[in-house]
Amino acid sequence: MADGDVLADHALLSGALAKNKEKPVPVSQLGRRERKKKAVREAIRAESLRLIGRHGVEGLTIDAICDCVDIAKKTFYNYYATKNELISELCQEELLRGTDKLIDEVIDSGKPFAEQLEDMINVFIRREQRAGGVERELIAFSVGALAANIHEGAGQLAFINSIFLRFYEHHREVLKPELSTAFCAEVTVGMLNAITLNWVHDTEYDSPSRYRELWAFIVSSMLRND
Repeated sequence: MADGDVLADHALLSGALAKNKEKPVPVSQLGRRERKKKAVREAIRAESLRLIGRHGVEGLTIDAICDCVDIAKKTFYNYYATKNELISELCQEELLRGTDKLIDEVIDSGKPFAEQLEDMINVFIRREQRAGGVERELIAFSVGALAANIHEGAGQLAFINSIFLRFYEHHREVLKPELSTAFCAEVTVGMLNAITLNWVHDTEYDSPSRYRELWAFIVSSMLRND
């Protein structure tokens, strides 16, 4: 499995983040107004990531974004209703789509369930080991959104559960017959969330060991014995 560019976030983000696998329209096919709007949106996102890297999510302000992009506040609100909406979109782009891609990659590998799950776990471990300030801030925001906003948190869970449900549906035949694929997905997501939450709040937390224990638990408790 390819190392590296897969940014997996088992940790879960914003409900507005519905999976969209449609190919984007090439810039060359957009009209002048659409190209300008796309450029402004990309500038807002790029400057926001840079500011988060310097000041953290809590230190990010709409005023600072507008100053850096050289736009009026009114223009910002034409793109995003709130700062949280912007950050949720950043989380989608930087984290959730990586998880979705990761599931596709492990399934396409054709390996047995245990090996696919191990590949996935190893990506999670590597991601945290090399996570920079921006990524850690986005992960912390995503985890915090679960507790801070019931509606948004429900959307987050629905999205990430659907990703892991796809994984378990693909391996239905190797699971214990008394376990539903939905249950397996929900338990896995819940455990991943707990590991992520501890990792975000404790720099000394041994998340690699917890991930490996999680792998062993899933393999021993969810798979058929025959």
